[in-house]
Order: sequence, then structure tokens, then C-alpha cells
Amino acid sequence: MVGALRHMVILAAALAVTAPASAEKTHERPELFRNLLNCRAITDNAARLACYDQSASALEQAEAKKDLVVVDRKEIRETRKSLFGFTLPKIGLFGGGDKEEGDDKDAITELQSSVQAARMIGGGNWSLSLVDGGTWETMSALNDAPRSGDKVRIKKASLGSYLGQVGINRGVRFRRVE
Repeated sequence: MVGALRHMVILAAALAVTAPASAEKTHERPELFRNLLNCRAITDNAARLACYDQSASALEQAEAKKDLVVVDRKEIRETRKSLFGFTLPKIGLFGGGDKEEGDDKDAITELQSSVQAARMIGGGNWSLSLVDGGTWETMSALNDAPRSGDKVRIKKASLGSYLGQVGINRGVRFRRVE
């Protein structure tokens, strides 16, 4: 019973983290989560247990129907990292939409990876497939051709641009294409 209650609390906490912010920037908790929290106010042990069981069942059904998706902070960080370089909508799902406390500490501002494959795309520019799955293109020529295994470091720059280095090359602008 304690394990089930712990899982229910974890689910409820994840639900609160993933709930999108309203247009007014006020956070209204989802009904399933409010119902779970309201169970705490019940003083009769049997009634409180029944309330928790009912709320847990409702959360489980919502998850099974894909109305509720449970993610933890680690998954959010990994997803943010995999989406680095793309412009995301400001919905608050992965932070950035409602600038709550703690969003900045999880912000991804730099990517460090290695080249998996490189091909010239013309004018001295290169398309680089990285080992972590992203594909980036240089916006200016590189002095030395990138090779598989070269280290890549790409940082967020001003006005939505990205600066980075490949291997021993000087810094160049990048753009994410895949």
C-alpha cells in the first residue's frame, strides 16, 4: 500500500510539472491532481484510503489512455538536449514558456558532442551528423575538413544563432537542420 501511494504521489508530481501554463501565467492544477490532494483533508482513515484508491485509479486510467504522460526531470533534460538548436513553442512543457523558478538552471546553452559523419555541402560549408543524433550545418567555410570522431562544441549565441568549433578549426556559425 505504501509503494502504491508513493507511485501515486510521483505521478501526481509529474503531472504538475508537465501541465502547460495558462495564458494568464497562473498555474491551475489539473482536476485529477486536485482530487488527489483533496484526499489529504479527509480525517476518516477508511474514507481517505478510498479517496486515494479512487484518485490513483483515475490517474492510472488517464495514463493508460495517454491523457496523462508522466516524465521526470531527467527525461525533460534529455529531451531539451536533443532539441537544442530548434525553436520550441513557448508552452511551458519543457520550460521556457512560463519562466518559473528553476527553469534557468536546466536551460541547455551548449552542446558538446563528436562528429559521426561529415559531408561538404558547397562553398566550404559542411553538414555534420553528430553521435547524439543531431545534424548541423556550418554557415561559413572550415579551414580543415572535419573527420569522424572530431569534437564539436556548439553554443547558443545572440539573436537565435549558434557559434561553435569542430576539431581544431576556428569558431563558425552553425544552424540545426535535423
